[in-house]
Amino acid sequence: MRILLTGTNGKIGGFLAHYWEKNHEVISLTRQTINLSDSSALEKYLTQSDFDLLVNPAAISTPEGCENTPELAHRVNTEAPMVMAQVCAAKERPLIHFSTDYVLDGDRPGFKDEDAPCLPNNAYGVTKLAGERAVIEAHPAALIARVSWVFGSAGEGFLEKVFRQIGEGVALEGVADKFSLPTSAPEMAAALDFLVAKNESGLFHLTQSSEDPVSWYHYAVEVAQAVHELGLTSSPPPVTARQMAEIPVLRTNRPIHTTMKPARLEMLGYVINPWKKALRTRVRQLCENR
Repeated sequence: MRILLTGTNGKIGGFLAHYWEKNHEVISLTRQTINLSDSSALEKYLTQSDFDLLVNPAAISTPEGCENTPELAHRVNTEAPMVMAQVCAAKERPLIHFSTDYVLDGDRPGFKDEDAPCLPNNAYGVTKLAGERAVIEAHPAALIARVSWVFGSAGEGFLEKVFRQIGEGVALEGVADKFSLPTSAPEMAAALDFLVAKNESGLFHLTQSSEDPVSWYHYAVEVAQAVHELGLTSSPPPVTARQMAEIPVLRTNRPIHTTMKPARLEMLGYVINPWKKALRTRVRQLCENR
């Protein structure tokens, strides 16, 4: 299969490029290849391209980045996915578009399935939700993959950062008043393979399973515990709980309760591992690759 893949300089796109290149022909659409903020150039490029599947994890993905450059965020997060969907619909080609838990209503606690209300509270969530809706309107057969707190991808995610800090002896801390669920990049990719093979479409939450919502603080505590279990520390390193308001870099509003439940995957009989099990698999891999 010939896959056009955006965002290969990023965490998700970089991981998927490596993951799929073993069995497919992957064409990387980097910023040097095509400027996603130029809708006309993007439409022309895609129309002239030969591909079997288009996958779009590219985005202006930080709330602060979207607040600072709202027009660019709209072009990349909303207009570019719409153009991709229009071209894929015209060519009758499948599209996988990535989205985020930040589109959800973050005021209500608890798990959110694919039918949960959306009410983003920042420009990032607003532009990503508009992108979701534009994609489905233009290409109903497209697949929307919502992910959160991805680990095991290209580059350093939160899990990898905590692992590194433990090795460096840095004091650990984690935000305790924001709740979501981690997503394992390898398990995310395997789930996408499953969905593509079944010609599935629509919205899917691709997070790990869990009995309870998870905060960044709980996430860090679990990484510290996993490192200790592997014998790398004499006891689990302590983690200090922080509030979002205490962290200067988190100056833009963020939704508090966005814990996604992979309900549609479960309805299809697909088993995705609990987050603590997937986390330990990644920590073990990091230990082996030191």
